[in-house]
Amino acid sequence: MEVHHHPQIEKKNFKEYFLEFLMIFLAVTLGFIAENIREKITEKQNAKDYAKLLVNDLTTDLAEFNRTDHVLNRIIDAGDSLSELIRSNDIKKIPSGKLYYYEYWSGWQWKVTTRDATLKQLENSGALRYLGNAFLIKKILDYEETLKIISVLEDGIDLQKNDNWNLVQKVFDGSHFNTIQMIGAARRDSASQTSQADEGLLNSFLTTNYPLLTYDKNIWMELSNRALTSSGEYRTLLRTVNMAKKQAEEALEALKEEYHFK
Repeated sequence: MEVHHHPQIEKKNFKEYFLEFLMIFLAVTLGFIAENIREKITEKQNAKDYAKLLVNDLTTDLAEFNRTDHVLNRIIDAGDSLSELIRSNDIKKIPSGKLYYYEYWSGWQWKVTTRDATLKQLENSGALRYLGNAFLIKKILDYEETLKIISVLEDGIDLQKNDNWNLVQKVFDGSHFNTIQMIGAARRDSASQTSQADEGLLNSFLTTNYPLLTYDKNIWMELSNRALTSSGEYRTLLRTVNMAKKQAEEALEALKEEYHFK
């Protein structure tokens, strides 16, 4: 009868068990540390990439704020001039070219266009924390909050401008606004420097009596009030835009300092 012998199992002592445990523990720990280091490196690179995008966006926004400052001041001045002209004169005695010109500028429905794609991506993905520096993050969030206020103010102005446009249709012949747009020194997209010929065309327009649809004093007084309202609302918007400009400059400087951008 064949006898089966069970193989002898060598028993490990405590020291060998401890060494195996230590090796496994070290392997897991080193793997965790390596993964943590890899994530830190990735986050640091992502932060720098986002910072570059923010620098580009803020630089573009600052150029837009400068343009907005120029345009809003023109709109405000035109609204004030239109209202004063209506209140201080008999409409029939005013060269109507001036009325058309001031309404053309005062009635402009201006919108500030900012680049917020990077900001939204940072917030929606939770990647804002990558920037790390709490001081920098606060500056960026303060700037974003001001942009939201600008949007709210613009929505309110839009409602007023739409009502004003309905009134304008009762007073002015729209074809003459097209004439203004053709004059280089007058049109809204004109450069700051214009030719003498353009200036001559503008002066000619301002001193010409173009047809008006009504001389009703009540309607003209309402138009004057709306021009003043427009100027007041755009003054508020301009102050907020200037606040956003300052915040953008501070955030831009902080980003460049944090990430050593030139």
